[in-house]
Amino acid sequence: MASSAKKQKVQDSKCIREFQTWWTEKYGMISKGDKAVCVLCSGTVVCRTSSVKRHFETNHKSVSQKSEAEQKELIASALNDRNKQSTSMIKFVGNNCHTSAASNAAANVIARHSKPFQEGEFLKEAWLACAPSLFDDFDDKDKIIQRIKETPLSRNTIKERILKLAENITDQQKIDINDASFISLCLDESTDVTKSARLAVFARYCVGNVIKEELIAIKSLLTTTKGSQLGV
Repeated sequence: MASSAKKQKVQDSKCIREFQTWWTEKYGMISKGDKAVCVLCSGTVVCRTSSVKRHFETNHKSVSQKSEAEQKELIASALNDRNKQSTSMIKFVGNNCHTSAASNAAANVIARHSKPFQEGEFLKEAWLACAPSLFDDFDDKDKIIQRIKETPLSRNTIKERILKLAENITDQQKIDINDASFISLCLDESTDVTKSARLAVFARYCVGNVIKEELIAIKSLLTTTKGSQLGV
């Protein structure tokens, strides 16, 4: 009996905490996931009428003290501004997806050839120099050149892109290794320009019918890379 009462209480609580559409007009709240978001300040509140009302009357006291007609006008204006910002952001993301993809492709090439991060700016300069001649007979030549100008290839951008690419590769390796039935390791010694000893660890494993061999770690050692000192 107690269990049934508790279950009913939990169900009632869930119903109470559902977003109520009338909060938008009265308190300037919109739904986002399991929270209510204020269009006046972007603050989040749990979906409960008492919490929504308290937020409105406490954080927006000057608005709550106005007449009902003035409140609705201010809330409608804030909601309209928020919708405009959302629309602008969607357009921005849509227009920049191509330039972001190009930026990632350039970063990948720079990383594979071990070039400095600032090579991205050199690439853009070279593209802009070639574009007027290369696309001279294209009707949308100006659009192409503008797209090249908008492609983010600064030193910091290329650095961030390469770090993200490296992180993605590491995540893929972890997934493939965890899914592999068997894995073999190969340890190799290496030294850098400062003659410091380094241990390179390679893993060989299967991904479907494909055998992969990947460098999964390279560590600096305080001593040398002799097997006796590595505990092998």
